[in-house]
Amino acid sequence: MGKVTEIYKTSAGPVKLDYERNNQEGRDSKELFNDYGFVVRAKAKTGEDIHLWMFIYKLKGPEAVIDADLTQTLMVYGKFTDEEKQHMTDRPFVNKGQNIDDYYKPGTCSIEESTDHVQWSNAGRVFTCKMPEWHAGGEHAGVKVDLTFKQRSDAFFHAGRFEDLRQDGGVAGYIFHGRVNGTIQVHGKTLEIEEGHAIHERIFMGGHVPRRMDYMMKRGENWVHGFGEEFSWYGLTADVGPASTFMVNIDGGLAVVKGADKAWVEETERWLDPKTNQLNPRKWKIWAITDKGRLDAIVTGYSRAYYTWTRMGGSLVVHQYLCDAEATFTRTDGSVVTSKQVASLEYMRTFYRED
Repeated sequence: MGKVTEIYKTSAGPVKLDYERNNQEGRDSKELFNDYGFVVRAKAKTGEDIHLWMFIYKLKGPEAVIDADLTQTLMVYGKFTDEEKQHMTDRPFVNKGQNIDDYYKPGTCSIEESTDHVQWSNAGRVFTCKMPEWHAGGEHAGVKVDLTFKQRSDAFFHAGRFEDLRQDGGVAGYIFHGRVNGTIQVHGKTLEIEEGHAIHERIFMGGHVPRRMDYMMKRGENWVHGFGEEFSWYGLTADVGPASTFMVNIDGGLAVVKGADKAWVEETERWLDPKTNQLNPRKWKIWAITDKGRLDAIVTGYSRAYYTWTRMGGSLVVHQYLCDAEATFTRTDGSVVTSKQVASLEYMRTFYRED
């Protein structure tokens, strides 16, 4: 995997305001992938299941093809009966931001920094960090949000620490699980969320940005999160390598895993998508072994959004699923925690690569 291996460096710890900043100044950014965003997985008070993806990206260099700032909004939502959740349904979805015609000129994105807050804004979307809270506001792609986030877990540094970034660049990044409250306005509806689940992601890659065409070959990558009242968990698996990073948020702390021999995602059912005529996974068996115990989960998708993503030398196809999960965590002392969960899964793979 060459330099791709530097992506997979795992640890856990608190979030610092400095991590939320631009982090480009004084560093080589002839190649750049600099992102900041949130995912919401919640159920509205009116009964709609929601998967909402909101991100701002700063991209530069050959991997990006075109230097750009961009904002992406993806949303799939609706009311689903228990029977409908047993199979995939082709529901309309919102997605805008990753087409080349959606790109904005470099410098369009504004990053305001002070001693007590950081604010990213682009194309109508505004993200603000003022610890211990984060806020997403503004309107993009017809989706207007007023959402407040609080941490539920420490940060899981799945891509290295910001303290280790160098003048010639480097890779750093984390996610944390959180709670979200507020409103989403879409399609003439106002969806109110109370104590929903959420993810915050922050990644910086500078100097060198690895080719996604290469490390998303074969079965690609799965980026999956499960959320229950008892515990939550996250995993990223890549078939090329193979590679895996994983964490379980339980008993007041994070159990961190690294390595395909310690955690994996297996596709167990597939669905023929009527829009694309592609056979894609829709059910997954997941396991992870930590120093605190073992996670086992079955994740079932029942609706999806998708898009293609142009990268150097080809394109990726990305699916994001609205999911539920049934998970158990078996502690090292033999006690078992069972959790009926909501889940989100992003499935990314190389669709076409020039050889």
